[in-house]
Amino acid sequence: MDKTPGKVHNTTLKSEVCNETFEVQYYLPKSFSDLYKYHVLITFDSQDFFKFGQIERLIEKLEKSEEIERSIIVGIPYPSVEWRKHYFNPNGENHDDFLTFVGRELNSFIDSNFPTLKMPNSKLLLGESLAGSFALSLALTYPNTFGQVLAFSPYVDDKLIDRFKDNMNLINLNIYHTIGLEEDDFTTIMGEQADFLTPNRKLHDVLSDEPLEYVYKELDGGHIWKTWKPELAEVLTYFLN
Repeated sequence: MDKTPGKVHNTTLKSEVCNETFEVQYYLPKSFSDLYKYHVLITFDSQDFFKFGQIERLIEKLEKSEEIERSIIVGIPYPSVEWRKHYFNPNGENHDDFLTFVGRELNSFIDSNFPTLKMPNSKLLLGESLAGSFALSLALTYPNTFGQVLAFSPYVDDKLIDRFKDNMNLINLNIYHTIGLEEDDFTTIMGEQADFLTPNRKLHDVLSDEPLEYVYKELDGGHIWKTWKPELAEVLTYFLN
Protein backbone atom coordinates (compact mmCIF):
# COMPACT_ATOMS: atom_id res chain seq x y z
CA MET A 1 0.00 0.00 0.00
CA ASP A 2 1.39 3.37 -1.04
CA LYS A 3 2.11 5.52 2.02
CA THR A 4 3.87 8.37 0.28
CA PRO A 5 3.18 11.44 2.44
CA GLY A 6 1.80 14.67 1.08
CA LYS A 7 -0.39 13.35 -1.74
CA VAL A 8 -3.93 12.11 -2.24
CA HIS A 9 -3.99 8.38 -2.93
CA ASN A 10 -6.74 6.33 -4.56
CA THR A 11 -7.38 2.67 -3.86
CA THR A 12 -10.32 0.27 -3.81
CA LEU A 13 -11.96 -1.84 -1.12
CA LYS A 14 -14.16 -4.85 -1.80
CA SER A 15 -17.23 -4.99 0.42
CA GLU A 16 -18.62 -8.36 1.38
CA VAL A 17 -21.84 -6.92 2.78
CA CYS A 18 -22.56 -4.80 -0.31
CA ASN A 19 -21.05 -7.27 -2.77
CA GLU A 20 -19.31 -4.49 -4.68
CA THR A 21 -16.07 -2.57 -4.72
CA PHE A 22 -15.79 1.03 -3.57
CA GLU A 23 -13.16 3.65 -4.28
CA VAL A 24 -11.30 4.98 -1.24
CA GLN A 25 -9.16 8.11 -1.09
CA TYR A 26 -6.60 8.85 1.63
CA TYR A 27 -4.11 11.54 2.50
CA LEU A 28 -1.11 11.23 4.80
CA PRO A 29 0.45 14.53 5.95
CA LYS A 30 3.98 15.42 4.91
CA SER A 31 5.18 14.68 8.45
CA PHE A 32 3.61 11.21 8.45
CA SER A 33 5.48 8.47 10.31
CA ASP A 34 4.48 5.00 11.47
CA LEU A 35 6.07 5.91 14.79
CA TYR A 36 3.07 8.06 15.74
CA LYS A 37 -0.64 7.41 16.24
CA TYR A 38 -3.13 9.47 14.26
CA HIS A 39 -6.65 10.81 14.44
CA VAL A 40 -8.72 9.96 11.34
CA LEU A 41 -10.88 12.36 9.37
CA ILE A 42 -13.36 10.24 7.45
CA THR A 43 -14.86 12.32 4.66
CA PHE A 44 -17.91 11.52 2.59
CA ASP A 45 -18.02 13.28 -0.79
CA SER A 46 -14.26 13.12 -0.32
CA GLN A 47 -13.38 14.53 -3.76
CA ASP A 48 -15.27 17.70 -2.84
CA PHE A 49 -13.51 18.01 0.52
CA PHE A 50 -10.19 17.85 -1.35
CA LYS A 51 -11.14 20.01 -4.35
CA PHE A 52 -13.39 22.65 -2.81
CA GLY A 53 -12.53 22.40 0.89
CA GLN A 54 -8.79 21.89 0.32
CA ILE A 55 -8.85 19.98 3.57
CA GLU A 56 -5.41 18.44 3.10
CA ARG A 57 -3.81 21.90 2.94
CA LEU A 58 -5.69 22.86 6.05
CA ILE A 59 -4.49 19.95 8.16
CA GLU A 60 -0.90 20.63 7.01
CA LYS A 61 -1.20 24.26 8.09
CA LEU A 62 -2.92 23.54 11.41
CA GLU A 63 -0.58 20.68 12.31
CA LYS A 64 2.48 22.80 11.53
CA SER A 65 1.21 25.57 13.82
CA GLU A 66 0.39 22.93 16.46
CA GLU A 67 -3.30 23.89 16.48
CA ILE A 68 -4.42 20.30 15.87
CA GLU A 69 -3.09 16.86 16.76
CA ARG A 70 -1.67 14.50 14.13
CA SER A 71 -4.35 13.46 11.66
CA ILE A 72 -4.85 11.57 8.41
CA ILE A 73 -7.75 11.75 5.96
CA VAL A 74 -9.63 8.76 4.58
CA GLY A 75 -12.60 9.36 2.32
CA ILE A 76 -15.30 7.87 0.17
CA PRO A 77 -15.91 9.73 -3.11
CA TYR A 78 -19.22 9.56 -4.96
CA PRO A 79 -19.18 8.14 -8.50
CA SER A 80 -22.31 10.11 -9.54
CA VAL A 81 -24.90 12.49 -8.17
CA GLU A 82 -27.56 9.77 -8.50
CA TRP A 83 -25.39 7.35 -6.47
CA ARG A 84 -25.49 9.67 -3.45
CA LYS A 85 -29.29 9.40 -3.33
CA HIS A 86 -29.14 5.62 -2.97
CA TYR A 87 -26.17 5.29 -0.58
CA PHE A 88 -25.93 8.50 1.49
CA ASN A 89 -29.61 9.36 1.85
CA PRO A 90 -30.96 7.71 5.05
CA ASN A 91 -33.98 6.62 3.01
CA GLY A 92 -31.90 5.22 0.15
CA GLU A 93 -32.19 1.59 -0.88
CA ASN A 94 -28.47 0.91 -0.29
CA HIS A 95 -28.11 3.06 2.83
CA ASP A 96 -28.26 0.37 5.51
CA ASP A 97 -25.74 -1.92 3.81
CA PHE A 98 -23.44 1.04 3.18
CA LEU A 99 -23.61 1.92 6.89
CA THR A 100 -22.39 -1.60 7.66
CA PHE A 101 -19.64 -1.33 5.06
CA VAL A 102 -18.26 1.88 6.57
CA GLY A 103 -18.85 0.95 10.21
CA ARG A 104 -17.21 -2.45 9.95
CA GLU A 105 -15.26 -3.02 6.74
CA LEU A 106 -13.88 0.46 6.05
CA ASN A 107 -13.17 1.02 9.73
CA SER A 108 -11.25 -2.26 9.87
CA PHE A 109 -9.35 -1.30 6.70
CA ILE A 110 -8.32 2.01 8.29
CA ASP A 111 -7.14 0.49 11.57
CA SER A 112 -5.31 -2.34 9.78
CA ASN A 113 -3.39 -0.10 7.37
CA PHE A 114 -2.67 3.06 9.35
CA PRO A 115 -1.33 3.77 12.87
CA THR A 116 -4.57 5.11 14.32
CA LEU A 117 -5.83 6.06 17.74
CA LYS A 118 -8.51 3.42 18.17
CA MET A 119 -11.00 5.45 20.22
CA PRO A 120 -14.41 6.88 19.25
CA ASN A 121 -13.26 10.47 19.85
CA SER A 122 -10.30 10.00 17.51
CA LYS A 123 -12.45 9.40 14.42
CA LEU A 124 -14.22 12.40 12.96
CA LEU A 125 -16.96 11.92 10.36
CA LEU A 126 -17.35 14.81 7.90
CA GLY A 127 -20.04 15.35 5.32
CA GLU A 128 -22.09 18.03 3.58
CA SER A 129 -25.66 17.82 2.29
CA LEU A 130 -26.58 14.12 1.79
CA ALA A 131 -23.07 13.15 2.90
CA GLY A 132 -23.73 15.06 6.13
CA SER A 133 -26.94 13.07 6.58
CA PHE A 134 -24.94 9.88 6.14
CA ALA A 135 -22.37 10.99 8.72
CA LEU A 136 -25.14 11.60 11.27
CA SER A 137 -26.80 8.27 10.49
CA LEU A 138 -23.49 6.43 10.79
CA ALA A 139 -22.72 7.96 14.19
CA LEU A 140 -26.19 7.01 15.43
CA THR A 141 -25.63 3.44 14.23
CA TYR A 142 -22.06 3.08 15.55
CA PRO A 143 -21.75 5.55 18.46
CA ASN A 144 -19.03 3.49 20.16
CA THR A 145 -16.89 3.58 17.00
CA PHE A 146 -17.40 7.12 15.70
CA GLY A 147 -17.83 9.75 18.39
CA GLN A 148 -17.41 12.97 16.44
CA VAL A 149 -19.44 14.34 13.54
CA LEU A 150 -19.38 17.40 11.31
CA ALA A 151 -22.59 17.86 9.31
CA PHE A 152 -22.64 20.84 6.93
CA SER A 153 -26.23 21.51 5.77
CA PRO A 154 -27.43 17.90 6.05
CA TYR A 155 -30.62 16.66 4.42
CA VAL A 156 -33.02 16.22 7.34
CA ASP A 157 -36.53 14.77 7.51
CA ASP A 158 -38.83 13.69 10.34
CA LYS A 159 -37.59 10.10 10.16
CA LEU A 160 -33.98 11.17 10.82
CA ILE A 161 -35.06 13.55 13.58
CA ASP A 162 -37.01 10.76 15.32
CA ARG A 163 -33.82 8.68 15.51
CA PHE A 164 -32.31 11.36 17.75
CA LYS A 165 -35.19 11.63 20.20
CA ASP A 166 -34.50 10.06 23.60
CA ASN A 167 -31.58 8.09 22.15
CA MET A 168 -29.29 7.09 25.04
CA ASN A 169 -26.37 6.59 22.65
CA LEU A 170 -26.22 10.35 22.09
CA ILE A 171 -24.24 10.73 25.30
CA ASN A 172 -21.24 9.34 23.38
CA LEU A 173 -21.46 11.87 20.55
CA ASN A 174 -20.02 15.29 19.78
CA ILE A 175 -21.80 16.93 16.81
CA TYR A 176 -20.95 20.13 14.93
CA HIS A 177 -23.99 21.11 12.87
CA THR A 178 -24.36 24.04 10.46
CA ILE A 179 -27.00 25.33 8.08
CA GLY A 180 -27.01 28.32 5.74
CA LEU A 181 -29.48 31.14 6.18
CA GLU A 182 -30.12 31.13 2.43
CA GLU A 183 -31.12 27.46 2.40
CA ASP A 184 -34.83 28.08 2.91
CA ASP A 185 -35.47 27.95 -0.85
CA PHE A 186 -32.81 26.72 -3.28
CA THR A 187 -32.26 24.30 -6.16
CA THR A 188 -30.39 21.08 -5.32
CA ILE A 189 -27.86 19.45 -7.64
CA MET A 190 -30.69 17.07 -8.55
CA GLY A 191 -32.63 20.07 -9.88
CA GLU A 192 -35.26 20.01 -7.11
CA GLN A 193 -36.50 22.95 -5.05
CA ALA A 194 -35.75 22.45 -1.37
CA ASP A 195 -35.95 24.03 2.07
CA PHE A 196 -33.15 22.71 4.28
CA LEU A 197 -33.25 25.55 6.82
CA THR A 198 -36.60 24.69 8.41
CA PRO A 199 -35.95 20.96 9.10
CA ASN A 200 -32.39 21.67 10.29
CA ARG A 201 -33.77 24.15 12.79
CA LYS A 202 -36.20 21.45 13.90
CA LEU A 203 -33.29 19.02 14.36
CA HIS A 204 -31.44 21.70 16.35
CA ASP A 205 -34.42 22.09 18.69
CA VAL A 206 -34.37 18.34 19.37
CA LEU A 207 -30.59 18.04 19.82
CA SER A 208 -30.48 21.05 22.15
CA ASP A 209 -32.47 19.03 24.69
CA GLU A 210 -30.49 15.80 24.34
CA PRO A 211 -27.43 14.66 26.39
CA LEU A 212 -24.56 15.22 23.94
CA GLU A 213 -21.84 17.70 23.08
CA TYR A 214 -23.37 19.89 20.40
CA VAL A 215 -22.43 22.98 18.39
CA TYR A 216 -24.98 24.55 16.06
CA LYS A 217 -24.38 27.47 13.70
CA GLU A 218 -26.48 29.27 11.15
CA LEU A 219 -24.06 30.60 8.53
CA ASP A 220 -24.43 33.45 6.11
CA GLY A 221 -24.75 31.85 2.68
CA GLY A 222 -26.33 29.01 0.81
CA HIS A 223 -25.91 25.32 0.05
CA ILE A 224 -22.41 25.69 -1.43
CA TRP A 225 -18.76 25.24 -0.51
CA LYS A 226 -18.33 29.02 -0.44
CA THR A 227 -20.38 28.86 2.76
CA TRP A 228 -18.80 25.74 4.23
CA LYS A 229 -15.08 26.14 3.49
CA PRO A 230 -14.45 29.13 5.82
CA GLU A 231 -15.86 27.09 8.71
CA LEU A 232 -13.52 24.09 8.26
CA ALA A 233 -10.55 25.46 10.21
CA GLU A 234 -12.72 26.16 13.25
CA VAL A 235 -14.28 22.70 12.95
CA LEU A 236 -10.90 20.96 12.92
CA THR A 237 -9.48 22.93 15.83
CA TYR A 238 -12.69 22.28 17.77
CA PHE A 239 -12.39 18.51 17.39
CA LEU A 240 -8.63 18.00 17.12
CA ASN A 241 -7.01 20.60 19.40
